[in-house]
Amino acid sequence: MVDLRVDEAVHERHPLSRGGAWEVGDVRVTQRPDGRWSVQHGTTTHIAHGTRIGDVLWMHIDGRVHRLEVVEAGAGATEEEGSFTAPMPGGVLEVLVSAGDAVSAGQALLVLEAMKMEHRVTAPYDGTVTAVHVAQGDRVQQGEMLLEVEADEA
Repeated sequence: MVDLRVDEAVHERHPLSRGGAWEVGDVRVTQRPDGRWSVQHGTTTHIAHGTRIGDVLWMHIDGRVHRLEVVEAGAGATEEEGSFTAPMPGGVLEVLVSAGDAVSAGQALLVLEAMKMEHRVTAPYDGTVTAVHVAQGDRVQQGEMLLEVEADEA
């Protein structure tokens, strides 16, 4: 079983199989073959851009960013942990940190422009920036590595 945290509510679900879907209440979330997500709420379906950072899935739907956190036994020791990737194609408007900088949870790390909107990439935990892979003015594709942050020891 997997605990899926949506905002402050935690829902117990079976792990998402390839091509499978999660259902929480009347919301159904399915990953599409093109890497985007289909989010069905009642009779309305939205196509979302999303990226997984560690155990958190960040989804951009209709101008808002939503956070889904997967809490499963042994989770967190993935190769992707600490890596921040572009949730959708866009441009880097501003890089707010450099390698070696200490960052706090919630601190803005960089600003992307995509779909005529600005999107702030923020640190989900306290840590140290270990690498920055983009510069102001760069164009990035969905899933492209932006920067890396190593979490502070608890």
